Amino acid sequence: MTAARGFTLTELIVVISILGIMAWLAYPKLSFLDEIKLDAAARHVVSDIRYAQNRAIGKRSIHGVLFEPSAGRYTVFSPTTATPVTDPANLGRILRVDFVAPGELQGVAIASATFGTSRGVTFDYLGVPRDTAGVDLAATGRVILSYQGLSDTIDVTPVTGKVSSR
Repeated sequence: MTAARGFTLTELIVVISILGIMAWLAYPKLSFLDEIKLDAAARHVVSDIRYAQNRAIGKRSIHGVLFEPSAGRYTVFSPTTATPVTDPANLGRILRVDFVAPGELQGVAIASATFGTSRGVTFDYLGVPRDTAGVDLAATGRVILSYQGLSDTIDVTPVTGKVSSR
């Protein structure tokens, strides 16, 4: 007679136990995914603010970014908030980032956006930041993003227009 081939119950238990231990060890590393997603969203916002500033300097016309925290989105515009710019990566659509829509940034929230008296920032032909009413920023403009209890802050420095994330 030939012996049946297969795994014994003991072998299956050992393999399942090892897989369980490996999953348990990997679980804390998954919490870093939240930080990665938030950092990606912050880099995206910083990039779009810098894009608006560079376009203002290059085109010698007002460009800006309007944040809508309640809608979970922002739009790059020129010269007024009523005229969004075309997305350079997709010429068939406007440059609007929606954190509510399905995609890699879904779930990130705009906790607040403060630029002087408005929720948007504009740049003149020298790259100087102003609020959407055209008043120079007297204090640092700030956007705060949040995701899963974490937050990230994007600052726009008055006069120089330096954009940074922390």
